[in-house]
Amino acid sequence: MGRKKKTAIADIPEVTWQRIEKVFLVGTGLMTARAAAQQMGVSPKTYYTWERRVLASSVQAVTQLPAGRPATVLDPEKEQLRTKLATALQQVAELSAELKANRLYSEYCQSQQEATGYAPLEEKKGR
Repeated sequence: MGRKKKTAIADIPEVTWQRIEKVFLVGTGLMTARAAAQQMGVSPKTYYTWERRVLASSVQAVTQLPAGRPATVLDPEKEQLRTKLATALQQVAELSAELKANRLYSEYCQSQQEATGYAPLEEKKGR
């Protein structure tokens, strides 16, 4: 994952600067919200939407963040796949151990039969 690209001030469109300027003028009391909306050719409702966005981004920009690398955002789908993989690997390990035990028992039975001429008795299932 790459870093989030920072927006250069030169890349910000002029109309955006005008909106920000109007929000600051209204905020300092040098202009009313109705006048700012009228100058920009929008309704007061649209002006207030832009004002909320400007103020929210300003607050976010000056909020002190904790030191260090930000926490990694986990992708739920990736986490689900990791869980499934871990479960599958556990099952493979258990089946592998069971297979190994069966092979060892088979070798034991064969060696007993060769040594004594008799095969060990099979254990009854369900006991």
